[in-house]
Amino acid sequence: MQIGQYLCAFVIFTSALLTSYHNEHAVSLTGSKIKHGTFIRHQSYTEMPDVQYGDSNNHYQLLDAYLPDDRNHNTKVIIYIHGGSWVRGDKTEFPKPLIEELVGKRKYALASLNYRLVKDGKNTFPAQIEDIQKALAFISANAGEYKYDGNSFALIGASAGAHLAMLYAYGYDSVKQVRAVVDIFGPTDLSDETVRKPGMESNDIIINFLGTPDTAAKIVKQASPYHHLSPKTGVPTILFHGTADELVPVGQSEKLYKKLQQSGIPSLLKLYPGEKHELRATIAADVFSGMIGWLEKHYAVGAGTNN
Repeated sequence: MQIGQYLCAFVIFTSALLTSYHNEHAVSLTGSKIKHGTFIRHQSYTEMPDVQYGDSNNHYQLLDAYLPDDRNHNTKVIIYIHGGSWVRGDKTEFPKPLIEELVGKRKYALASLNYRLVKDGKNTFPAQIEDIQKALAFISANAGEYKYDGNSFALIGASAGAHLAMLYAYGYDSVKQVRAVVDIFGPTDLSDETVRKPGMESNDIIINFLGTPDTAAKIVKQASPYHHLSPKTGVPTILFHGTADELVPVGQSEKLYKKLQQSGIPSLLKLYPGEKHELRATIAADVFSGMIGWLEKHYAVGAGTNN
């Protein structure tokens, strides 16, 4: 992919992220049969939009699937989890140029998920983790019919989506299917005072997500990737963060990275001096390049399941 395409893709991508993150105040295993509206053929892959992975009356539990041509039962699956302060955002924010690169050229299968969003005090944590668990079980159940590796996933997320990706991987992946995580400025410790001081935007967002202002409540650690991470639960993780992030302090990533390193887990922290809670085009190109390199090293296309 040319640099211009990288930039174009991430301008679209980060525009969706910023809309999600700065407007939040404006507001059992399912069956194995896929339910969806249509197949859309592209040059080298097939798109399946609005696949229902959960209850038929739950409009949140949908995913968009992208399946490369010439795939087989070793084809690796990437899961994208959108951001939006757990109250906004949509699976469609993952831009087409990145799909073309990951699916069309590099032959990964890709699913971009929606999940229950917090609204009017409903769908607070752990609803989002329950949805991710249900989605991955659904994807696994369909692996035989649609030809991909249903026992191996890489999770990519941005901000709140990155938080959910790390949290699921370290704390709630009971069947150990997650092989790698890509974290783009996600919060890692929801009990940390750097995000929990009264009056801070991050504190208000977290209270809304958890349904309690009590920073010592058990649920706070249950919802924090940092407190689930251990040498036994960790998976290869790359973290991207701007040092001037005004919503999720860079210390959140630095703290987790230190624990990853101490736990002997393959990990990399890429910091961007002066960058805020966004991905400007020039930085975004580097993030995407780093993401691809990390996946190629720790989640290779065509390799067998890594048990």
